[in-house]
Amino acid sequence: MRNTPISEIARRLMLGCESDGVVTGYQVDSRRIGPGELFFALGGDRVDGHQFLGDVAASGGLGAVVSTQYAGPAFGLVLLRVVDVLGALQGLAKSMLADSKAVVVGITGSMGKTTTKDFTATLLEGKFRVGKTYSSYNTKLTLPITVLNLRGDEEVVVLEMGMGEPGDIAKLVEIAPPDIAVITQVAMAHYGDLFLDGTAGVARAKAEIFGHPKLKKAIFYHHLHADVVTAIRCEKVSYSLQDRSGDYFLAGGVVDERGVRAFRFEIPFSEPHIQHNFLGAVAIARALKMGWDEIEGQVAKLTLPKMRFERSERNEVLFINDAYNANPDSMKAALSCFPEPKVGGKRIAVLGRMVDLGPYSVALHEEVGRFAQDRVDHLITLGNEAKPLYDQFVQTKRPAEHYTDIKSVAKRLKQLVRPGDVVLIKGSRDLAMETLVEGS
Repeated sequence: MRNTPISEIARRLMLGCESDGVVTGYQVDSRRIGPGELFFALGGDRVDGHQFLGDVAASGGLGAVVSTQYAGPAFGLVLLRVVDVLGALQGLAKSMLADSKAVVVGITGSMGKTTTKDFTATLLEGKFRVGKTYSSYNTKLTLPITVLNLRGDEEVVVLEMGMGEPGDIAKLVEIAPPDIAVITQVAMAHYGDLFLDGTAGVARAKAEIFGHPKLKKAIFYHHLHADVVTAIRCEKVSYSLQDRSGDYFLAGGVVDERGVRAFRFEIPFSEPHIQHNFLGAVAIARALKMGWDEIEGQVAKLTLPKMRFERSERNEVLFINDAYNANPDSMKAALSCFPEPKVGGKRIAVLGRMVDLGPYSVALHEEVGRFAQDRVDHLITLGNEAKPLYDQFVQTKRPAEHYTDIKSVAKRLKQLVRPGDVVLIKGSRDLAMETLVEGS
C-alpha cells in the first residue's frame, strides 16, 4: 500500500530490487503521477503505457512496472520487469489486501453503485477508519489502484465493482474478496456487449460478487431475481422502498428493520432512487453493528457524486446534471424526479442515446419516449440510437427535436432556455453530456 519500500513490492512480484526507495502511491495514468509513485505501464490497443515513462520520470515518479519485452530507456526510474503488467498489478493488489485486517465491502449493480459506495463510506466514517473506491475506479484495471493506494490502517474498505464483460465481477472478487457483498439494482444494461439473458442474465453475472467463500453477508435490493437469491449460501439481507417484507424498508424518512419501526431520518434527498441508495448504505452500516444514533450523526454529511442528479442554477435556469451514464431504468427514475419549473417555466429534457442494449435498443428507447410523454414539455434527443425515443414522444404533439452531434444540441439549448426553466441532461457516458451544463 502507500509508503511501502519498492524492494517489498519487488519481493511480492518475485523480483529482485536493490533500490531503497519508498513508493508513495500507485498509478496506471501517467498524467496522475506524483513524486515517489509507482507506474504500471499497461499495454492497450490504442495506447501503450511504456510510451509515457519519460513523463512519469519528469513528474517525479520513483519507478515503473514494465513488460519484460520493453527495451527502451529507464529515464532514471526503477524498472520492475514482469511478463504480464496487468497480472502483476492485480496480483500485487490481491497480496496487499490479503495482509490487511480491514473488513471489505464490495458493491455492484446496474444502478447506484457509486452513490451507494459514497453514502456507505460517509455513514461508516462515524465509527470506523474507512477507505473507499476513488471516483469510479471499479474495473479490472482501476480497482487494484484503489486497493494499492489505501493507507493500510483502514478498518473497513468499501469497493465499487463494475462489469464490462462476462466474468469481470468474479475477477474483482478474486482480487478483493468481500466480507459483505451488495447488489444495488439490476437494470437493462450491458446487453449489446455481454449477450446476457435479459435482466436475469445481468443478475447472474452481478451475483458473482456473492461467490467467494470468505463472504459472510449478502445484501441486495428486495426484488433481485429469485434464482440468484436462492443460490446465496450465507446470511441474506434485503432492502426496499416498495415492499415491507424486506429486511429494511424506508418510507417517509422512517426505516423499518425486519418489519419493526426502527428510526426516523431527516434525509437530505427526496428522489426515490437516491433514497434507495441511502437505504442500502444503512443496511451495510447496520451489518457492521453501527447504532442508529451513530448513523444519524452522519446523515447530514451525505453528498451526491458528481453528475448524479447534480443541481446547479445559472441565469435563473435550474440544470439537473444526471449525465454520468444511462440505462432505461435510470432514465425513467430521473424523469420521475423531474422538478417542477417556476411559474411560466418549462421542463426541458435533453436525453442522449443508451448504449449496449443490443437487440432491445429500439424497444427500450421507445419505452423511455412513452414514459417521458407526460413528464416533459420540450424534448431534445441526441444520437442515432435515440431516434425511436424521439419518435414516441412527438406523438404528444409537444415540441421535440432530434440531433446527432452535441455541438448542435449545445447551440440549440442556449437559444431555448428561459428563466424559470428546468433542464434535465442524461445520456450514456461516451456522449460526455455534462459539457452541456458547463457551456450553458
